[in-house]
Amino acid sequence: MPQRTPKREIPSDFTLDLKLDSLTLDEIDAIEEITGEPLDMLNKPGARRAPMLKAMAYVVMKRKYPDVTIDDVGALKINLKGKGKPDPTATNA
Repeated sequence: MPQRTPKREIPSDFTLDLKLDSLTLDEIDAIEEITGEPLDMLNKPGARRAPMLKAMAYVVMKRKYPDVTIDDVGALKINLKGKGKPDPTATNA
């Protein structure tokens, strides 16, 4: 019988950085498959963002934690990068 690999624990203080430009085409396809929506629906006014963000977190987490499930990512903290005003107090501002 093959030996089972123990499930990796995701640190409780882990914060996931989601950058749209870092996604592969396969990851974008997986996100759209999971949510049933095109990726550009994320920016549509009034659209729910949590399902899309959860799907994005799932496909990105699969890179480091191949055994992660969609349910595992629900408790993650995310750090959205890209759009938004720069923080004038940040050291790189």
